[in-house]
Amino acid sequence: MAFLSNRLQAIHDMLPKGVIADIGSDHGKLMIALFKSGKLIKGYAVENKKGPYQRLVKALEEAELIDTIIPLFSDGIDDLPPEVKHIVLAGMGGDLIVDILKKHPEKLKLISTIVVDAHGAVAKVREEVSKMGFAIAEEKMIKEDDKYYEIIKFIKADFASYSDQDLEFGPLLRTEKSVTFKEKYTNRIHEIDILLTKDLPSSRIEELLKEKNRIESVL
Repeated sequence: MAFLSNRLQAIHDMLPKGVIADIGSDHGKLMIALFKSGKLIKGYAVENKKGPYQRLVKALEEAELIDTIIPLFSDGIDDLPPEVKHIVLAGMGGDLIVDILKKHPEKLKLISTIVVDAHGAVAKVREEVSKMGFAIAEEKMIKEDDKYYEIIKFIKADFASYSDQDLEFGPLLRTEKSVTFKEKYTNRIHEIDILLTKDLPSSRIEELLKEKNRIESVL
């Protein structure tokens, strides 16, 4: 199987076997790996910028998978065919992920699994995707190149309700408290303590103290 980064490997492992679409597929590494591992029955690799799309097509041609993994020059899930049951949105901002999904609620009715790797606004992603008829089934925190990423798997559900703690820290992540999870938030407390030694407006100090208290409540 093609070498995957820790983040892409986590996404790969969360996906079930079936027809999968990768929104923002880049070089198609994830989709090619999914095919080689036997998880991909058929795939759609989506790119909305000309350069990345051309690189994607070339990668799929070189892997001789252009007929199994269909490249789509498209925006988000605009042109996703109804046979797609599982989608990946990785390596983009949380606000963009929410916007992409909200744009086509009718398409989400046919989707069973959504795996996201949101770079920012993760709490918003948890909240909004759960409102769209999905529940969090799996979460994993990955450290890569000195940055922390939260990979989240949503599955179709009739109802899902999460507390503020769940939305901010992850209902499964804060329960599991992995080494990576503890490291991230221990480091953040240290950063806050340093910031609190500086001459800051009272409103900012209050904000930082509240954040520190929220973190300490889950560690």
